[in-house]
Amino acid sequence: MLREIVYGFASVVLLAYAVEFLLSLRDDSKEPPRVRPRVPLIGHLLGLVTYGTAYYNKTSKRTDSEMYTLGIFSFKIYVSNSRRLIPLIQKSSKTISFKPFVQLAAVKLGNASNHAQSLFVGKKLDGFRSVIVDALLPGPYLDEQNLRMGDRLLIDLYELLNAGTKSPKQIKLMKWARHTTLPRRTWNSYASIHFGGLDILGGPGYAAREKVFESFRQYFGRCPQDVAQVSKERVRFMREMGYEEEDVIKQETAFSIATFPNTTSTLYWTICELFARQELLVNIREEVISGAVSGSKKEGFILDVAAIKSRCPLLLSMFEETQRMRHNHANIRTVLEDTLLDSQYLLKRGAYVQIPGRPVHYDSEIWGHTSSEFDPYRFVPEKGPHRPAIPPSAFLAWGAPPHLCPARQFAATEILITVALLAVRADLRPSSGIWGLNAPLDYSQLSVLLNPKEDIEIDVMRREDWAGDWTLKTGESLSKISLASG
Repeated sequence: MLREIVYGFASVVLLAYAVEFLLSLRDDSKEPPRVRPRVPLIGHLLGLVTYGTAYYNKTSKRTDSEMYTLGIFSFKIYVSNSRRLIPLIQKSSKTISFKPFVQLAAVKLGNASNHAQSLFVGKKLDGFRSVIVDALLPGPYLDEQNLRMGDRLLIDLYELLNAGTKSPKQIKLMKWARHTTLPRRTWNSYASIHFGGLDILGGPGYAAREKVFESFRQYFGRCPQDVAQVSKERVRFMREMGYEEEDVIKQETAFSIATFPNTTSTLYWTICELFARQELLVNIREEVISGAVSGSKKEGFILDVAAIKSRCPLLLSMFEETQRMRHNHANIRTVLEDTLLDSQYLLKRGAYVQIPGRPVHYDSEIWGHTSSEFDPYRFVPEKGPHRPAIPPSAFLAWGAPPHLCPARQFAATEILITVALLAVRADLRPSSGIWGLNAPLDYSQLSVLLNPKEDIEIDVMRREDWAGDWTLKTGESLSKISLASG
């Protein structure tokens, strides 16, 4: 009996290898070379299910090719392993397009009806993106959004620092970061498998999505007049395009997936990276206090948001270095027509193109011999001999141009304000004595920076010299953060 089982298993393995080989014979000689899975036929699928887009970090280490192919049965994924190819992919946007994934997200995340799907194409789709981008440009609408966020943050910090007591307060850092950036719990834990169509039998993904739908129905039933301009514009555009009200509500739910989880994980790791380095913490405290804080303990302190954006280069550099080192996202495109990229790589219609950030962010030719090390001064404008100028398309934390995150100014401002206030007003220490910078990651999350599998408990102690009333002011309305991505 055991022998029959062994023979049967061996036969299945040999058959799988044979099918894998036969499928590879159909490759055109100009297609990018294959990186074969460790398990034939399904190995890459298992890798993507297990690690998400972080799986490309592993496959990219197995080849020196600028672009390579991952085969899953007859389906192909072309993975860009080089910064040099990114502008060429961008220039081929008519045949290597991001738009099909916007449409897919409308269906998978927003459960768009057939009627809504028919409106989510062509110039209407371009117009939809334009109203989002315009509503999030630096100006009075973004200032209003930043101030509302900041005022809510001041309340959260007051509660965190427990005014009136000098004893430390213990919190779970990820839980607190999520509370600070999320208006309510999202279904992000299930979104990745749902987006990939892996919960085909229903299950928790559908149930969690429906709970969020219901929350948004209730919100729209009593929607306040001072809702953010970006939401007003999205809703206005969808209604003018003929969306049913239920579709409008569901698409706003889909928007929240991109809006909140990435901010939470980025804030978490930025706090950890800063407070784990005492010398850096001292320098950033001095920078923020001297450049962006006014007032006194007696009269109250004021944090100048415009100054945080423009006069705190070390704070910004540390934040962007956190993004560079911990980025695990891959920008995605669909090949709409057979395309010869750079006169050498043939990309076949129907395949996906993936542009993972990690191979670019760790490329020593771009970042020097310290490319795999955390250097909080890397993005400071006054660059030393080991800090070369950043070439275009080398920093992918906000996406690959021209498809950059339209909310990057808002999200970056939120994180920088939060970190600046924490740095000045609090001392944070891990209860265990270890910050967990190398903690195991949760690959099930649909976010650009992966969350840790286990939250870290920290002791929070307010700094008495900076205890008191705090307010925010915006400064110049058109001021923006000089992000490395543009």
